[in-house]
Amino acid sequence: MLDKAMKINLLGYAFLSFVSFTYLMLHEYTGISIPIFAVIQFVCLYFIIPDKKSLWLFIPIFILSLNSFISGNEMFRAFNVIISVVLYSVMLCGVDFFDTSMRYFIKILKNIVRPLKHFSLPFKWCLRAEREKIKIFQRVLVGIAISVPVLYVLVILLASADAVFLHSIRGFLDGIYSIVDSLTLIKILFGMIVGLYLFGLLYSAHQPKASETETPEKIGRGDVIILNVVLTAMLAVYTIFIFIQFRYLFAGASLPYGLSYTDYARRGFFELLFLSGVNIFTILLMCNMTKNRRGLGAKIIKYLCLYLCSVTVVLLVSSFYRMSLYSASDGLTRLRFMVYGFLIFECLGLLLTFYWILRPKFNIITAYLSIGLVYYLLLNLVPMDYFIAKDQVDRYLCGRRPDIHYALTLSPDAAPQIRRLLGTDADLDAQIYFSELRHNNDSNTSWRGFNLSMFRGGRQP
Repeated sequence: MLDKAMKINLLGYAFLSFVSFTYLMLHEYTGISIPIFAVIQFVCLYFIIPDKKSLWLFIPIFILSLNSFISGNEMFRAFNVIISVVLYSVMLCGVDFFDTSMRYFIKILKNIVRPLKHFSLPFKWCLRAEREKIKIFQRVLVGIAISVPVLYVLVILLASADAVFLHSIRGFLDGIYSIVDSLTLIKILFGMIVGLYLFGLLYSAHQPKASETETPEKIGRGDVIILNVVLTAMLAVYTIFIFIQFRYLFAGASLPYGLSYTDYARRGFFELLFLSGVNIFTILLMCNMTKNRRGLGAKIIKYLCLYLCSVTVVLLVSSFYRMSLYSASDGLTRLRFMVYGFLIFECLGLLLTFYWILRPKFNIITAYLSIGLVYYLLLNLVPMDYFIAKDQVDRYLCGRRPDIHYALTLSPDAAPQIRRLLGTDADLDAQIYFSELRHNNDSNTSWRGFNLSMFRGGRQP
């Protein structure tokens, strides 16, 4: 049971979260207000959270909040909210990072949903005050309930009797409506829900961990002969494919059937990327099904998985090479930029997979999720649109690209590169780009929406 002081702290945290979220996060333009809200949350959690060691997970949450301040690219905003909620639940409610079963993901989902059942607690605590205070509170509520219809009838009658009073009351009501309109009420309601949700997360963190009677995990005991046959058949096909890759794609041998080298090399990127994911899943499945098996058959499966992992590396190299040909022809886009990063981090995951096959002593799922989180955090910090615009503008100015329309659709992060178009054939398009940027800056009159990228890009070129 929580003592009275802790209950007051939790109620104060819920109220502060409600007010700060409503004011800082639900503005029409959000920028610096989001990392400020994150700092407020960190300070509150530092004094209330029972296990301060878990606060290290607030680092990626804060990094995600910085995106709204340093970048004008809004494509990650919705995903940032989802990932922040997941990180919050793991930070406050905990999860076993060494659990390799499906319980790992089920526990995360339970942590996300658990706060919903604590929504009524703050109201129950407020109503469990001393009996005399409850009686006074109830009597005040009854008085308000009676006063509202009485005042309504009284105001109607007085307004009908006196035109000046009607004019005064109308101005008063209009003033109230201008402050508390329907949108404001929706924001207050949404902020209250967020405050109650954060309260539920923190309350769950203060609850003693229930001793779960875990049933032994049922490990699939796959037939090693069947698994070896399946893996051998897959690898036979992959071996032929790799031979073709080295002969025709990498070595540039003459192609049969009248195929052009450009058409051959630029096709099949997404198919290879999909197959690399299938291969990783196959490796995890095969190793898990035979990790408790001993004997020659299990060892052969391990070696075949190592070979399949090597094949996957070749697939990634082929995918990277094909994507480079795409980019060399048409230039960088957001998708191609993100794919380059994804391929690099997938290679890191494959290196860990090699080690895990030989020494399966750590949670490879946690390793994959950590690599994915680092990759996503870098996407939030790196000015992706700046580098894309640089590539596009370079190609346009060198005559290797006929138009510059794609670069002009990018976020304010691209503004420093768009400035290079001023005084060129694309001067009018660049002027329109900066005119819209300045208009957006002028529309944002609140400090809460201050954004570095918007501020730098909206200045006079």
